[in-house]
Amino acid sequence: MYIARIKSDRGGYAMSEIKSSYEIALKKLEEMGVEDTPNLNEEDRRRIAEIKREYESKIAEKTILLKDTPELPDEISYLKRQRDKKIQDIYSTYS
Repeated sequence: MYIARIKSDRGGYAMSEIKSSYEIALKKLEEMGVEDTPNLNEEDRRRIAEIKREYESKIAEKTILLKDTPELPDEISYLKRQRDKKIQDIYSTYS
């Protein structure tokens, strides 16, 4: 938890309220203009979980096969982008 401090009239600081990390993160997201995530149905949650498992396996495989090679970071980055695109495609059906 974090304590929000505000400057008092007497020049010092006073505690205004205690905020959780979650509340602080929500406020930052709101300030950045990030919209709330949609309520996914059970099928979409299952699909996203399956995509994450699939790409976790692919990344593990590439990590083993390309260990100590300069291609490994690029391959991992590529797989993460593919994973994120597939997940974003599911979210985009809600907009």
